[in-house]
Amino acid sequence: MTITNTSSKVIGLGNDEYILPGETKALPEIFENSEIINTYKSMGMVTLAGKPSAKAKTKGQGQEIATDDAENLRKARIASLKGISQENLASLATQLGINPAECKDQADVLKKVKAALGA
Repeated sequence: MTITNTSSKVIGLGNDEYILPGETKALPEIFENSEIINTYKSMGMVTLAGKPSAKAKTKGQGQEIATDDAENLRKARIASLKGISQENLASLATQLGINPAECKDQADVLKKVKAALGA
């Protein structure tokens, strides 16, 4: 399975692996079912090609991996806030349980999203 960074930001995978904007590389098996990658994909930051390997780790196979994924997802979401479009901000707010329609304006949505992420 391959991943292509379609965003203008550098995306980190694990400790020492990065995907530069416009770069395509093999996706490590441990990230094939990762919530982080799925979030990047839903935000339009990456595209995936190919099929997951037979050895791909599934959710729940290690608490340590799940904890790392959650923290990496939080960090990725915080990093994506800079220059985020209104549509992507609304999508992220909804994922965090915030109803954008109940906010005063775009700045209020951003403020609530940052608070939910602990930024």
